[in-house]
Amino acid sequence: MVILGIPDHAFLPVKSMLKKLDLSKNYLTALPKALKDLDVLESLDVSDNSIGDKNFTEDVLRKIGATLTSLTFGSYDILNWPLTLKHLQMLQNLNLTRAAFQFMPQDAFHGFAGTLLTLSLSKTGLKSLPLAVARLNYLQSFNFDQNTGVGDYGMNVPLLQGIMNYLTNVSLKQDSLKTFPEALSVFHNLKSVSMDLNMLDFVSDHAAGSVKQIENLSMRNSNISRIPQALADITSLKSLDLTDNRIHSIDVQDVQILHSVKEIKLNNNPILYISNHAFDNNGNLERLELRNTSLKEVPCALKSAIENLTRVKHHFPLTVDLSNNDIRCTCELKWLAETLSSHQSNITWDIIGDCETIVMSINDYLNSDNLLGCPSSNICN
Repeated sequence: MVILGIPDHAFLPVKSMLKKLDLSKNYLTALPKALKDLDVLESLDVSDNSIGDKNFTEDVLRKIGATLTSLTFGSYDILNWPLTLKHLQMLQNLNLTRAAFQFMPQDAFHGFAGTLLTLSLSKTGLKSLPLAVARLNYLQSFNFDQNTGVGDYGMNVPLLQGIMNYLTNVSLKQDSLKTFPEALSVFHNLKSVSMDLNMLDFVSDHAAGSVKQIENLSMRNSNISRIPQALADITSLKSLDLTDNRIHSIDVQDVQILHSVKEIKLNNNPILYISNHAFDNNGNLERLELRNTSLKEVPCALKSAIENLTRVKHHFPLTVDLSNNDIRCTCELKWLAETLSSHQSNITWDIIGDCETIVMSINDYLNSDNLLGCPSSNICN
């Protein structure tokens, strides 16, 4: 049922009980006056309504501002930033899902700059990263996604060193970026960055230097044709997601530079070739995802990966996901069975995926009698 309007005192029966209210995807044109009766409201979602910026009524926001900690809103009827939000002085989470404005005042977060922990600004007409964000001293997570008018120039804003010391997670998805913004370099405690759905076909050493302190990096669907060598400068990197790119091959140096990485996701890439020694220096690897690639064989590179994990006394399980590939399970897989058998007391492992040549999972095939009569294979030597 779609709501067109709400009677002024509709919430009186639950005024002391209702803490979370979702009014999204309706035909409301203003904040309902009925909200003023709610004494304990903590979370409100009014996104996907036709509520313009002039209809974020001041007396309603002043009343719920004493308790509200989470607000989600958004409409292309919002032509300017609603300054009446200043009354939400307990706000911790703010999520703007869409808006038509191209500018935010520097005091946009006045009233809750000292309480806001998570901020999302998506699908706006903004042409640059708002300087107002730099005033959020305790912000921990910032999503600035699908602001397609921003681009590299719009991310080049003057931010001071030492600000926002609690910021650990940043998402800059689909912001028409071609490189990592230098502005990220001022956030010394940043741990996770998502640059999905941009055009990062080339990542320079200088660009990667702006995020050299992070642990998790996602560059999904970003037109990347090769694992960027500049990632070698990110010495603390633990997780790398390059899903949905244009990577055709993994050469000997492409992954060896990622010494500290525990998880590598290369799903949905047209990978045809992986060097036999691609994982020679990856002694921390715990999970490798190669779903839906163009591989026909289990990569020989796993042999050195398994042997390396044994040498460093790796105590975590190794998982290799080869789902949705046309993997041929034949006698040539004897090398993998022998490698795993010789190191079974040192590591636990799991290879996910099915054989193309027989109705059996790869794991089951390796443990079946099918390989017993096969000669030892030197294909991966």
